[in-house]
Order: sequence, then structure tokens, then C-alpha cells
Amino acid sequence: MRIGFKLLSTLMLLAGLQSVGIAAVTVEQILAYKPKQANIEVSTPTAGELATCSIELEKGKVLPGGKQATAWVVKDAKGNVLRKFHDANGVGGVNMYAYYRDGEEAYREIDSNGNGKIDQYRWLGPNGSKWGVDSDEDGKIDSWMAISPEELSQEILAAVVNKDGKRLDALMISKADLVALGLPAAETARIQAKLAASAAQFQKTCKELARLDDKTIWVHLETKLPQTIAADAMNSTSDLVRYRHATILYQEGDGKNAKHDWLQTGELIQVGKAWRVVQSPTPGMEPVPETGGVEKIVGIPIPSGPEGQALILKLNELDQKGVTKAGPAGIVEFNLARAAIIEQIAAMYTKVEDRNKRDVWLRQVADCYAAAAQQGDKPALARLGEWRIALTKDATSPMLAYFALREISGQYAQELTKIDNKPESLTKLQEGWKAKLTKFVTDFPAAEDTPDAILGLGMVNEFFGSKTEEEAKAAYSSLVKNFPTHALAKRAQGCIDRLTLEGKEFDLMAPTLANGAIFNVNTFKGKAAVVYYWAGWNELAATDFNKIKLGMKDFSGKAELVSVNLDAKAADATTFLAANPVGGTHLYMPGGLENSPLAVRYGITALPVMFLVGPDGKVVSRHVQASTLDEELKKLFKVAEKDK
Repeated sequence: MRIGFKLLSTLMLLAGLQSVGIAAVTVEQILAYKPKQANIEVSTPTAGELATCSIELEKGKVLPGGKQATAWVVKDAKGNVLRKFHDANGVGGVNMYAYYRDGEEAYREIDSNGNGKIDQYRWLGPNGSKWGVDSDEDGKIDSWMAISPEELSQEILAAVVNKDGKRLDALMISKADLVALGLPAAETARIQAKLAASAAQFQKTCKELARLDDKTIWVHLETKLPQTIAADAMNSTSDLVRYRHATILYQEGDGKNAKHDWLQTGELIQVGKAWRVVQSPTPGMEPVPETGGVEKIVGIPIPSGPEGQALILKLNELDQKGVTKAGPAGIVEFNLARAAIIEQIAAMYTKVEDRNKRDVWLRQVADCYAAAAQQGDKPALARLGEWRIALTKDATSPMLAYFALREISGQYAQELTKIDNKPESLTKLQEGWKAKLTKFVTDFPAAEDTPDAILGLGMVNEFFGSKTEEEAKAAYSSLVKNFPTHALAKRAQGCIDRLTLEGKEFDLMAPTLANGAIFNVNTFKGKAAVVYYWAGWNELAATDFNKIKLGMKDFSGKAELVSVNLDAKAADATTFLAANPVGGTHLYMPGGLENSPLAVRYGITALPVMFLVGPDGKVVSRHVQASTLDEELKKLFKVAEKDK
């Protein structure tokens, strides 16, 4: 629902209106708001019942800095809550909109970053358990923090009915999810193989089910018991909990014309509180077999004939064994063996019309050789180069750019291990890397990997030295301008915002690690805020925490610590803090360094990062070091005293 400016401006004043009086906001104004997501059942009085409804300002808990949470509450004649619009952090403006059904909270919309736009949606009570994140704030869910198997299947069916690939993408297991699970290389490769074919399969399914329309009804999800493989049994970070397959029963039409049919979800995997899909759905009532060879790669193009079947079975056998040797040598051996088999499979697609099928396999060839090259294997790097040269015969092939970027990345990784400790050696290496990325972007201005290359170019310029910071901004700006809808565009804009942050107000509003309550850094206005981005896997975090405690000990009541964790799992952050306690407010959102909205907002690409925010809420420095924090604070408060 698009909201008129007058109504929006009224509701932006909801917080802190204790002194204005209750007449400033009316029942009608609150009830004019409707849930942005579809099919949300909430209690709404009729026009004739409005006069019997009441509105009151509810005061919540006192927050740090002396601010107070408040909420405008609308109730019906029986005293049942209808709406509760919150200022959860006492800084002004509404940042959480709660809708009720029969007196029970049923749905919630959250503005987690305080910019006036909704970026999180929660289904509660009778409406379910989903929690979606809208990273680009366009009203559509980009990822799910929580979703049950049943709700997942409803979303899958809706994606097919609406031919909405983005809706399905939001349900797919991500790179960050795979990192969080910490699965063996073979299992990760198996899942990635399914993901690689998902887009083509989705188009095929939508074409076959083109008849489905908005009258299609989800009936139920049929599954067997979920299966669990213990973490220690497969040498992974977490248990692997999954359904081998599940079947959606849906209804077309109604009354006498109603008929039922089936849609297969394929494999479902649990990541935290959310279930994920690893492949696109397929029509029909026959589920994917739970065991067997060829069937394990359903959704991937499989060459016909006994030779193709034999190669697929051989690949499955290799994947099941996984990496059998410890260290880099085992990773190299596994990936070279896998690449050799997949090259034979790819070679079976000789017809021009089968090029897309071949490319599904070639991507895996490139990824295998790149993984081996990253471990220092020279033959793997050479094979990437040979493939690049061979693909130049077909300059229109997207695989040319795919292999080219992995080749130069492998070269850089191998050269990095050879340099000495002399600054000039690193400078020379970085100059070479910068030149290669620049050439790649010039040669392949519209390839699927070009945004990654541009982001890398911005990073090498940014961290290479202050003289090239303007070049970094130019690179990030070019990514935003030329690839505005790409997933990396928002991160690139975050990098630009970070590089121009000094003297501007710091934008940080997010759930706390402890209980998920929304925190806004503006609650610390009047004090300095030390904002520290970290992750438990970064070896500097523990020593930095000790230095931060020492640096802030003389500024009690004057400065507050806000730590922003970018671990893949909240449990990792909690465990680390238990072993390395430090005061302050700790924030967390899922996604890790790669996908967390907290990392994307200011383009955090390396850790740790620390900002010093002055008592006026504006950034004093974006280059603070833990070892010199006390000096920065002394300088800040000396200046502040002079300003008084």
C-alpha cells in the first residue's frame, strides 16, 4: 500500500509525542495503515465501530541514554488490541508496526535501520512463523531468517504460480548458509551442482504449469520424517538436517471443476530457523528417489546413453568419498579428479543447441580448477588458462569470462604466497592485481562476474593507499550505475557511504544479539559511541576487545561501545563473547561478512573495522585503531570541552 504524504508525516511524529497530546494521532489514522504483504488476516473494525475504539500512548522501558520506548495502541470496544505502532528505541518516528487478530499479535513490520522504509516482515501467532528480510526495501522478501517447511512450500508454489524467480531465489540456500553449515567439500559441491541448474529448471516448470493462476490453492505438504547426519559423522560444523524430498498438494479451480495435482520441492535443508531449497520445483507426483546414483543430480542435465550414465555414477561415487587427505593436498587431489570427470561429461554436449547444458558442467570445471589453484596447484592454474584460450574461439560464450576471472584470481592467490615481507613486493603484486582486474572489466563489461571484479577493483584501490581512494569510489560508483539491480550494488553503495562518512550521522539500527530487541545508535547521543565490527573467526577480535576495554576505562559515562558481529551464526558470537567478555551493546543480523545487512550497509569487506561517533551523532573518524582508542577519545573530549 502506498501511503499519502500527510498520513506518513503524521505517523513519523508518533514517537516522543507525550508532550503533544493524544489528539495529535487518531484511531482513523492508525487504522488507515494496512499490511504490505499479501493475505495477512488481522482484525479491523467496520466504519460503524470506529467510534467505539480507543487510542492511548503506552510507555515502555527506559533505554540507555535516558530515552524511553513508546507505542500508540488502538483497542476495540472489548479492550482487544488492534494495532500497536512502536518507537522501540525512543528516538522519534515509528520503527515497528504490529497488527493484531482477535487480540493476539499476528503480523509485524520493522524498519530496522531507521530510514522510514520497512525492511523486515514477521508473521506471528495465527498467521505463522515466517520472518523475512527485504534488503533493498522494495516490498519483496530477499531472504528468510525463519520459515517452516510448510510455509516454505507455500512460497515455492506462489513462486511458480506468479512466475516469480526472485521469490524462489529468496528460498534458495546461499553461500553464507553453506559456510554456516561447514559441510565437507564434496557435499557442498553436490548442493552447488543442484543450484547451478535451478534457474533453467524453474523456467521449464513455469512453462509446463503456465495454466496455474491466482485461484490455485495450496492444500498441504507431504513429507516423511526429516533426516539428520551428525556433524562429527561428516566432519562438518553443524548437523545436516534435511528432507530428501517433499511433495506439495495443490488445488486448481473450485467446486465441481476443482482438481488436485502435485509439485515436487526436491531436497530441503534446515539452516538455523529457516528451511532452504537447493533446486527448483518439478511438476508431478513422483518424488526424487532417496537413494541411487544418477537420481542424486536431478535438475542437472545428464547426457543420454550408458557412457554418460557411467560418468555420472563415477562422479557421485567421488563426491560421496569427498576429500580423503588432510590439508591442501587433499583439496587439490579431490578437485582435480572431479574436474577430470566433469570435463568428460561436458564434452558429450557437442551440439550448438546444447551449449547451455554444457555450460552447467563447465562452471563446475572452472570452480574445481579454481579451488585447486587457490591451494597453489600450478597444473590447475594452467588448465584454467587452456580453457580460456579454447573458449576465445566463441567470444559470445559466457564461460570465457567465467574462466578468465578464476584464472587471474588463481594467479593472484599463488603469487601472494611467494612474496617476501618487503613493502615494495606487496605494492608490485597489488599493482599487478589491479591491472588484471581493470583489463577484465574492460574486456567483459557485461559478464555475470563483472560486478564481482569491479567490487574487487574498488577494494584493491581502497586498501592500497589513500592516494587511490578516489579511484575506489569511482569503481564502486560504476558498479552502482551500471549494475543497479545486482546484489552487489547495495554493498558498493555502502562502500561509498563509508568512504564519505566523516562528519555525517552514523546510521546503525539493528537487533541485539542477546534478545533481538531493536537498538539505534542514536540512543547514545550526548555520549561518544565506539562502533566495532568484528567476527569470532578473526584473530584480532580477542586482543582488540582487551585494548578497547583499556582505552575506554577512563571515559565511563562519556563513551559507549557498540559491537557489530558478522559471524555466520549468532551462537558463534555468543560463545566467543562468553570466553572474551566485554561490556557494551552487541548487535547481530544473519548473513555473515558476505550477506549480513549490517555488513552491506557500509560496505564492510574486511575485519575488524572501528568508527568513532561523536556526542552529536556524527562520525569523527572511520580509521580508529583499538591500540590508540584512548588517544582518540582524549582528543575528542578535549575538542568537545573547547566547543562548550
